[in-house]
Amino acid sequence: MAKRKIIVLSLMFFCILFFAAAGGYFLLLKDNFAEPDGDETTAAVLKVAGLDESGQRDPQAQRALFQRRVTVRQLNLDSGELLAAGKGSAAQKRCVSLPAAGDPAQIRQRCSLVDIYLVHDNNNTIQQIILPVSGKGAKSMMYALVAIDTDGRTVKDLLYYRQNETPLLGARVEDPQWLRQWAGKKIRDNNGQPALKVTQNNAGQHDDYTVDGISGATLTSNGVEKSINYWMGSQGYGKFLQRLQQDPARLTTDATRY
Repeated sequence: MAKRKIIVLSLMFFCILFFAAAGGYFLLLKDNFAEPDGDETTAAVLKVAGLDESGQRDPQAQRALFQRRVTVRQLNLDSGELLAAGKGSAAQKRCVSLPAAGDPAQIRQRCSLVDIYLVHDNNNTIQQIILPVSGKGAKSMMYALVAIDTDGRTVKDLLYYRQNETPLLGARVEDPQWLRQWAGKKIRDNNGQPALKVTQNNAGQHDDYTVDGISGATLTSNGVEKSINYWMGSQGYGKFLQRLQQDPARLTTDATRY
C-alpha cells in the first residue's frame, strides 16, 4: 500500500509539473507573438518621430501630443493609395495567409489595409512618415517603426518597441547605440527596390544601404534585414513609396485632399 501511494503521488507530481511547464511555455509563446496595444504604439510613434524627448509617460498627455502632431491614415498596400478618413471597409481590408516561400519576414498573414502615421509641424507641413514593420527574429515577433523622409527612401530613425529576443543578444535591437547608425541610411535604391543589408562581423564604414548587425545575434540580424526589405517591397509599402520617390509633393496633395 505504501509503495502504491508513493507511485500515485509521484505520478500526480509529474503531471502537475508537466502541465505547469506546458502552460508556461504557451504563455511565453503568446507573449512572443502578441501585437502592441494602442497606447504602446502611440508612445512609440512619438518617440521615433522625436516628439517626446522628455520621455513623458502620462498616456493622456501623450495622446494629446499625438493628436496635435500626428495624423493616422489608412494605406491600401495593393494600390499604394491613401484612403479618405473613415473610408476603409471590410472588403478592402482583405487578409490572406502567406505561404512560407512568400513570407521571408514570417508574418504569416498580410492585410491589404494598414495604418501609417504622418508627422507634421504646427503649420501642418508633413515632415516625415512613420511606417510600422514587423517580422520574426530568432525567437519572437519583433515590432518596429521606421521614420522616413518624404523622399520615400531615407531613414530618419528606427525604433524596435516590442520584442522578446534573447537578453544581451538579439534584444539589443532596442539598444540606442545600435539604432543610432540607421539615420540617413537608404532602404530603397534608385530603382525603387528594397536594398537594406545587415552585415555581420564587418563593423565599420558602410555604404548608404548597409548597417552593422548585432554581434552574436545572427538570426535576429537576419530577421531585421528580411522584415524591413519585405515591408519596403512590392508586398508592403513599395507602391506607396514608389509614388513618393517619383513625386514627393504628391504626399502633401494626397494627405490633405480629404
